[in-house]
Amino acid sequence: MEAHDLFLSCRRGDLQRVKYLVEQKECDLNLRDKWDSTPLYYACLCGHSELVEYLLVNGARCEANTFDGERCLYGSLTVHIRNILLRFNIVTSHIIRRDLFEEFLRKLLESGEFSDTTFIVHGVKFPVHRCILSARCGYFNDIFQQKWKYRNVIKLNNKLVKPQAFRSLLQFLYTARLDSQLEDVADCIRLAKQCKLNDLRHELEEAVKKVDSFACTKPGTQVTTVLVEKPALSSELQQDLGVLAEQALPSELSDWIVGSELPLMPSVPSTFVDVCFFVQGHRFMCHRVFFSGRSEYFEHFYPTTLMSHYRTIPKGLCTLTYMMLRLKFLLVLSIISTKTQFSSRRRLYMTSYVQQMCISYLV
Repeated sequence: MEAHDLFLSCRRGDLQRVKYLVEQKECDLNLRDKWDSTPLYYACLCGHSELVEYLLVNGARCEANTFDGERCLYGSLTVHIRNILLRFNIVTSHIIRRDLFEEFLRKLLESGEFSDTTFIVHGVKFPVHRCILSARCGYFNDIFQQKWKYRNVIKLNNKLVKPQAFRSLLQFLYTARLDSQLEDVADCIRLAKQCKLNDLRHELEEAVKKVDSFACTKPGTQVTTVLVEKPALSSELQQDLGVLAEQALPSELSDWIVGSELPLMPSVPSTFVDVCFFVQGHRFMCHRVFFSGRSEYFEHFYPTTLMSHYRTIPKGLCTLTYMMLRLKFLLVLSIISTKTQFSSRRRLYMTSYVQQMCISYLV
């Protein structure tokens, strides 16, 4: 009902009603109706320039040379609206409303910090994290335990694997978002099929169909970029990485978060664990990338204090023994999720449901 109200208000140009629906009812500005149209498209089509500016500022999607961007430009009733779109079209909804956890993952992919494996695709290096790829993709989970189990540098020279497409694939696995030049989409679809990422393959194929249909019916438009970005994919990202938090808990304590509310998750090999917190007789098998990458305390703790406080197990696992740390705190620290503000305790892996449990537990 609220979605229908939002579309109708955008066609009418009712700015106050749209503000109410967006700010009070938290309606998604990038909803689509049965004609694959968005609220922004109707505001542009009906000539409501003030409403167009409001929608753009609050996260409506309109990237340059994408299906949505070109469609809004083509359908704009006035030159003034076209100029507004051109001024905003380099801004994406992710830049405006960027989730802190997904931003952490994006920067992690770009920097390669704390990586444990490097792919070299036709000479181009891609530092990655096995625990993340394994949690996100069954294909990588399997091959990291078999063919690539003891390889830290993996060279891919197959002529069908293109560096740009591989970069886009990694972008999706880390951030649940993919943007690619239209000319590279076929390579991305091929990789998605190889890695058994059926949802991604479907989204890419549908995106190409929309672009082809739009280009045929709207002469003069030029779509050069394909974007895959949906809230459902972001939720899937949180679920997939949630398995790392669940597995970090000692078996004797894991019942604390087990329940019908949590989805069934695949198992990520424990060999990817690279730090163990030993607290009051309990071992928390964790991944350094999430602690050091998200917490200034652990970031500074590792290179200095760690040198004199850890003992190395044969497989290279660092074990830290905490005498004064409360077990409840590390239990919460190991499963804090990704969205709600949580002051001094850094959010690491998990989903919003578990996070609410954590907050209630602390209270």
